[in-house]
Amino acid sequence: MEFKMLKVGQIVEGTVIKVEENTIYLDVQYTTEGKIHLDNYDKPAPDTFFGLVKEGQKVRARVQKITDDPAQILLSRLPLLIEEKFTKIQALVDSGEIIKARVKQVLEKGLVLNYLENEVFLPYSLLDYDLVKEKEILKGKVLEVQIIEATLKGRSKRIVGSRKAIFEKERQAAYEQRLQDRQSELDEINTGDVIKGVVDKIEAHAATIRFNHVVGLLRISQVSHYRIDKIEDVLTLGEEIDVKIIKKEGNRLDLSIKALQKTPYEEFYDAHNVGDQITGTVFQKLPFGIIVEVAKDVRGLLHKNEFSWNPSDNFESVVKIGDEVTLAIIQLDPKKERIALSKKSLEDNPWKNVSLKRGDIVDAVVQSVSKDGIEVMVQGVLGDIQASDLSNEKIGKPEDYFAVGDEVKAVVTEANRDTWSLKLSIRRILEKAERESFEQYLEDEETDKNPTIGDLFAKDFKVKK
Repeated sequence: MEFKMLKVGQIVEGTVIKVEENTIYLDVQYTTEGKIHLDNYDKPAPDTFFGLVKEGQKVRARVQKITDDPAQILLSRLPLLIEEKFTKIQALVDSGEIIKARVKQVLEKGLVLNYLENEVFLPYSLLDYDLVKEKEILKGKVLEVQIIEATLKGRSKRIVGSRKAIFEKERQAAYEQRLQDRQSELDEINTGDVIKGVVDKIEAHAATIRFNHVVGLLRISQVSHYRIDKIEDVLTLGEEIDVKIIKKEGNRLDLSIKALQKTPYEEFYDAHNVGDQITGTVFQKLPFGIIVEVAKDVRGLLHKNEFSWNPSDNFESVVKIGDEVTLAIIQLDPKKERIALSKKSLEDNPWKNVSLKRGDIVDAVVQSVSKDGIEVMVQGVLGDIQASDLSNEKIGKPEDYFAVGDEVKAVVTEANRDTWSLKLSIRRILEKAERESFEQYLEDEETDKNPTIGDLFAKDFKVKK
């Protein structure tokens, strides 16, 4: 056998001829075998050679020490490991295999990872966006990467890693899964369904509501029956709410909260009945009546025919927009959202029991006196006696002859329940009385001018008798 000269630092390849727990022996074609201990085989050192190395296996190592007494050759694989590991890393560029490496440093332009005792640079441009945002906490974390470059220039190595293919694949898989989940969820949603969602986004005129994998649009007009200026006055981000699907068109869902609520009119109808007395605010004046807001966004009509029992009462000219008025509900129409109101229903109609008719002679009580005549009360209603009807003679000032509280007898000359018109006359009673007196006088004169036969002979009968 030809022995070759060995020297420290030389690289040799030997065949394993013996395996012990802590040492292996190699035939290196020298006067004695070479041996490698566990701590010189790998880093970190393995626990045992059993099961790791077999007899007959070829092993490359570097000569660390040669001694004559005792004669031994100590070998080490450690100097070759870095080279071997770099070779393995170079092979990863072609294979595209995904490896796991631990983050060693967080630098300004990227991460430095440790893999097989080599430094791998991972620029942020090839790192997931989400991981870039939390880069400061990545030190010590293990990441899956691909080696896309491994070059050696002299003693300088350049190893570059990337997660682009990984996160793009993950992103595509996640996207496809989202599409599948979204479609599955959409297939189960129908118009009219009521489901829970979370307020995901708020904009000026709408809010986005997220369900499990699907989102819907809640417009500001569908948030409430009442007018709102800003959605955020009613909803908050992250809030869980119940919504109704009012329209499903393809992948689009139109949502509503107010569809689940009673309208202001429905709430009003639930709380009120015909005959109830309510207080409202004058909202608008129209030719045929007054619109009154009886609750928030609830309006009813006070028709001019319901102003008053008094036909001459012009209530519209008395009230102003914004005035509070107390009225009675006389009609509720939920289907047409109509509310009919009345003011006169709360008032007594003084004419309801009046039985006066033209020609009736009544006792009237003076209520007021003016130059134009007097106002009197008869059967609970007011009537007028004009100055010309106060006497059958010309009089001066009425107040010189009448006072409030005086009781006078008068004849009804007009009594109209529809127009509340009651007119009376004292003059006609006086004229009638005068006429009756005069007619009696005329009757007496007629009797004297036309004596009967009995009258002519009455004296003779008395004499004879």
